[in-house]
Formats: sequence, structure tokens, C-alpha cells
Amino acid sequence: MKLQQVFDFLAVTQHGSVHAAARATGQTQPAMTKSLRRLERTLGLPLFERHAKGMRPNDYGKRFLPHAQHLVHETKRARDTMAQMRGDRSGKVQYGISAVASMLLAPSAIHRFRLIYPEVELSSRTGLCHTLTPLLLDGLLDFAICPLGHDMPDAHVKARTLMNSPMVVVARRDHPMRHARSLKALLDVVFAVAGPPGQPGASVYQVFDQARLGLPRVDMHTDGLIDAAALVANSDRMALLPTALVTTGLLREQLEIVPVEEPLPAYVISLLQRAGQPLTPAAEELAVQFIREAATPRNAQY
Repeated sequence: MKLQQVFDFLAVTQHGSVHAAARATGQTQPAMTKSLRRLERTLGLPLFERHAKGMRPNDYGKRFLPHAQHLVHETKRARDTMAQMRGDRSGKVQYGISAVASMLLAPSAIHRFRLIYPEVELSSRTGLCHTLTPLLLDGLLDFAICPLGHDMPDAHVKARTLMNSPMVVVARRDHPMRHARSLKALLDVVFAVAGPPGQPGASVYQVFDQARLGLPRVDMHTDGLIDAAALVANSDRMALLPTALVTTGLLREQLEIVPVEEPLPAYVISLLQRAGQPLTPAAEELAVQFIREAATPRNAQY
């Protein structure tokens, strides 16, 4: 199996036909057809099914697709590494990041990175541990900066803690229960949960359980902190959110911390990398800038 055959497979998958893929990649249609046939002979299976408008991967092709994408990404990453070690300042860095980390760390970290690598293309994916880790393991991300899920760390992922942001109960500024001193006083309050089960944003369940108060009243589950904060700012709901989001986020003027006395967990933000896989020089530099920014006094306080 040759890399060019893998590239051709992905091109046909993306463009939907050999004709369109050949035109997009500057090849002749017969040459691409021959490349695909050789790949299928090597694998011993057909990879496409034909339809009226072109071609699409069959079940075998769909199973081969993530492997092909991984091979191509690793090839490009290897080329970038060698080029950057020669002094070339181009290439691409793809990283994942959660909302809080993006607000607190990304602007300054990227600014300093640009002074060193002005021409490197940056691409980011927003998400949490459960959405970013699979992309990291598949090689679609160089690294990820996000809160760890309760089932982490994975054996194939190494994590470095960047910062801790204490969690707080949050309400809108004029909420009638905004001065409550205990979770028990909030038993009748409806909560929005800022993440799926097993993620730090869903720790309101853990907090109520540890206080022996049973389950909180919940009518809304979101997949992110920003969504939960917006719901809280515009309703009678409350949520458990990181202090950093409440004090620095776009909704900070509409939110208020409820001063409950029970101990609350911290929202731990970590930098995740694939174990045993070195970063390209550019990706390493960007990761270093994120680490440096997390250690600044203004972020260390959260």
C-alpha cells in the first residue's frame, strides 16, 4: 500500500467521484482509477459503491476511512516536523480547546506564538474531554486543552495540569435565592447541568450526593459551560460553573456567585497529548505558550 493510493482514496471520498477527485488533485482520471484498483487489490476488498451521481465508500471503505485519515495526518505532521527543523516557519497546528481555556489562555498564547511562527496555519476545535480525546487519539489534533473527565487519564494519553478553577454555584444577578448559604436552601431550585455525565460540568450531582441531599432538580443538560451560563443568566435556573467563567466570561455582568458554604470541587484544566508521540516544533511551541500563559499570576489565581 502506497501513500499516494491512500491520498487518492481520500480524494474520491471527499469529492464523490473519480472524475472530480482527479480534477481537484491535478491527475488524470485513468491514473486515479488505476491507483484505487491497486489499493483495493492490496487490501483484498472493494472500498466503493457506485451510484447515479458518482461513488461513495461502502462498509469496507467506511471502516478504512479513519485509518486513511490517520496515515495522511501523520505523514503531513512528519513533513512539517522535518521542514520546521530545517528552519521553515510554515506548516499547520491543529488543537482542541474548551471554552474556559480559550477565554483565559488562547489570546495571549497565540499572540506570542505568532511572533515565532507567523506563517503556521492554526486550526482549533472547541469541545470537552469526551469529544476532543477521540480526535486526539485519531491523530486529528496535535494536543487538547480541556478539563479532564472522570474516566481519565487514558493509557494512550498523557495529561499535564495547567490550572485549577474552583467551582461555584451561579445564579442571575436578581435571582431571589442568590444569597443562599447552603445547598439545602436550594433544594427547590432548578439546575442546568453544564456537561454530560462523567464530565466536570456535571459535578452538581456529586456535590448534592456528598451533602446527602439526594439528586438536584435538573431540567436541562447542555454540552458546554457557555450554554449553561446563558441559561442561568436568562432564567431562574442555577448551575455549577468554574469561577473563571463567571469572573471573566462574556456573561459576567449578568451572573452572581451564590455563597454556599459546602465544599465544591475544582475545575481542572489540563493539556493532553498522545503518549509516545512527539509534537512538531510548531505544535510544541504553541503548547509551551499555553503552559506559560496558565502560569501567569492573573490565571494562577482562579
